[in-house]
Amino acid sequence: MFAEVDLRALAEMSSTDRAFLSVYLSEPRSIGSLPARLRRLRKALTSGNGDDEREHLDQNLSMLRQYLEDRSPDTPCCLFVCWALDYLRHIPLTAPVSDSVHIDRGPYIRPLAELQDEYENVAVVLADNSRARVYMVSSAVAEEGQTLRGNVKNHVRKGGWSQQRYERRRDKQLHDYAKRIVEVLEQLSREESFRRIVLAGGREIMREVHDALPQRLQHMVAEDPMDLHRDESSINSDLMEVFEEQERASERDLWSRIREEYLRGGLGVVGMGDVLAAAKIGQVETVVVERSYNPEGTRCRDCDALHPQMLQKCPECGSNSICEVGLINELVRLLETTSASIDFVDPIETLTESGRIAALLRYRIRT
Repeated sequence: MFAEVDLRALAEMSSTDRAFLSVYLSEPRSIGSLPARLRRLRKALTSGNGDDEREHLDQNLSMLRQYLEDRSPDTPCCLFVCWALDYLRHIPLTAPVSDSVHIDRGPYIRPLAELQDEYENVAVVLADNSRARVYMVSSAVAEEGQTLRGNVKNHVRKGGWSQQRYERRRDKQLHDYAKRIVEVLEQLSREESFRRIVLAGGREIMREVHDALPQRLQHMVAEDPMDLHRDESSINSDLMEVFEEQERASERDLWSRIREEYLRGGLGVVGMGDVLAAAKIGQVETVVVERSYNPEGTRCRDCDALHPQMLQKCPECGSNSICEVGLINELVRLLETTSASIDFVDPIETLTESGRIAALLRYRIRT
């Protein structure tokens, strides 16, 4: 499960040279296109410090070929290979990813960070008055979960004392049923990490469950009344729409918060230069960035300085030994090592106009 991958541990891995090979495969057949991709990559390592980098790549390819001959992946996956550190890791993926290959001083983890952001763990409650199912969706895969019986009787139309006693018993039955569902959710929250809960099904039981939830869980909830007697594919399709709406609303709220902080001179910065500068010193709490944004920068091989511009010479040490890097991947690595987070979002007009990337800060440096 890619949701369980420790990105911080990967971000902390590095070598002095660009000795890591990262490979993302969208399907098993993508292995066939690897040789051509890798030949093109090798040709790009012919200048500057290229001889050492070509040797690292050749050794990495030898390790990768041996691995693929022994156990060819049967699902989408990513592979990280570093001959210099005697390291090879294969991570199966259960969500779409594009074919790509990368060489750098550490693992290329941006696609994994995007997957973890887009496919966060979600707790799901499908419930009507007869039964409820509580389960987790993790790495885009639904777990088996737990089923509870409700058997709450329908309302009756007869009047008088007998109806009132019946309705009181029914209300207690509904309350107890909701309480049992909440107990399962609370147990799930102790065992798993999630930031979202989807309640779907009958309006009456959803209201009871929502009211019975502790406050720390209530703010995570999105509700969707639906008929649970339909086929499973229709229910899953509706749930995916709820997940999507919940995620997009969360993204807009985050950008709105950062924007307000920025406009009043508070804990908000916009633009790659300022975001990267803040991330370097551990000042960032969370970043919001458009998922299609892919700026390039440079890193000095000699002093390891990272710059958000394409340069010919390092302004820090004067070295001409510099290489191009993907700034979002570098930013993800910085954020992981400082326990910060990143949200990849669809275009938001005011964010696009502000540089396509922004950050909420932990503190301001007073000058």
